[in-house]
Amino acid sequence: MDASLRSHRVQACDGEKVTLHCPRNTHIMIETGFYGRVVPESQLCPGRVPGRLGYDATCDVIQAKS
Repeated sequence: MDASLRSHRVQACDGEKVTLHCPRNTHIMIETGFYGRVVPESQLCPGRVPGRLGYDATCDVIQAKS
């Protein structure tokens, strides 16, 4: 069973889907989930407004969605 224990990290941009698969008779355990930015600006997903340069990374509790 130890051979089937693996750790993977997956990410997607807003509106994208991530599909998870596991071998028969095994299961997937999601340990953490995060919504936000964890990468440098150069690796951010493309914006929804074409040609828009820069981004606003500020987020107040009032603006945050749960």
